[in-house]
Order: sequence, then structure tokens, then C-alpha cells
Amino acid sequence: MASNLQIYFFYITGIISLFFLHSCKPAINDNDNNSIDTEKGTKESPTDTMGILKPTLGNSENKNYSALTTSKESAQKIKTFLHQKYLEDFDVLKPADRKFSFFQTDFNNDGKDDYFVHLYGSYFCNAEGCTYLLLDNDLNEIAVFKNLYSPIYRSDKTTNGWNDIILFSPEILKDEHQYINITFKNGKYTYTPAEAEKLNFIPSQNCIVMWDNQVSAKEFSF
Repeated sequence: MASNLQIYFFYITGIISLFFLHSCKPAINDNDNNSIDTEKGTKESPTDTMGILKPTLGNSENKNYSALTTSKESAQKIKTFLHQKYLEDFDVLKPADRKFSFFQTDFNNDGKDDYFVHLYGSYFCNAEGCTYLLLDNDLNEIAVFKNLYSPIYRSDKTTNGWNDIILFSPEILKDEHQYINITFKNGKYTYTPAEAEKLNFIPSQNCIVMWDNQVSAKEFSF
């Protein structure tokens, strides 16, 4: 009898364990079937220096992608644009340089998504950050930002019809202000770090955060 009770106990314990293993599995946004030339996700990881977030390539198994980063149609449009823009550089671009991720969201309140594009590899990144492009829905180049660290925020405030952009200050190691505010003027975003508005507060929760340390952006090749 004791032997039968022991077997029954292990049987019930096994069923309960399987239930919890299944129910505790984290939810993911797996969009592998809606991608082109995908390699892996990019995820930003914090460093131990002054709390600065620096861009790093994420775990290839991480599929917790933001829904703003996975559109196959948008990725194809951006891929075509990058092919044309950097066609003359293809002889020197390594495979690691021909990778990008993007966030799509409306920056000028016209009801159409625009594209904030993050470029990778040693050709576009260095110790001071990476190159980012902001393209409108028709793939017109609105801004080129070089030597930026993430995260990047689309502010809930607007200037001349376009959302402000909040960036990490390049002077963060010398200045108590961690962020600067970039506004749209004269048909473009003006980015002069020395003259940019410095913020002494963290971005609002109403901002859209891109390339933060919580969610991956799907990576594509061009």
C-alpha cells in the first residue's frame, strides 16, 4: 500500500510541475514569419559607467521584439533605401556593417509612420555611439544623427508640427544633465550638442522610447 501511495504522490507532483512550467513561460512577440533577411534582435544593455546605456547586439534567441520594429513591408522599403544610399560604399562595407533595425512611428502627425533607423558595425559605430537616420514615410531623409547612444525618445511635445526628439547628452560624463532636446526647425532636426536644450529631468512616460534596455528591435540586413 505504501508503495502505491508513493507512486501516486510522484504522479500528482509531476502533473503540477508541468503545469507551472507551462504557465510561467514569458510571453513573446515572435514575428519571425514577418521579416526579411533577419539575423537577430538588438537589445540595449546598461554599462557600469555612470549609468550610460550603450548599444550592443542582443541575444539571437531573444524574440521579445517591439511591434514597432517588425514590419516586413517597412523593412523592405528601408532596405531598398539603404542599398541606394550606400551603394558606393559596398566595397568597404563588411557583412556586419550592412545591418539595421528601425522603429516606425508618426513624427509629424500626418497619420503616416516615419522610420528611425539604427545602423550597425564598425563602419557606422565607434566608441562615441552609432549612426541613426530619420526617414519620413516617403523615405525622404529628415535627419542624420551620428555618434548617438540609445535609448532615443520621441517626445510627447512638438515643435513646428514635428515631435521633439530626446537624446542622451554627449557631454554626460562632464555634465549633470543626462538628456538633450532636439527640435524641428527650418525643415529639419537641428543637432548641435553645444547649443541643444539640456533637460534636468527624465523623459515623460508619454514618450515613445526606442532601443531601450527592456525590448529588442528586430535586426535586418541590406
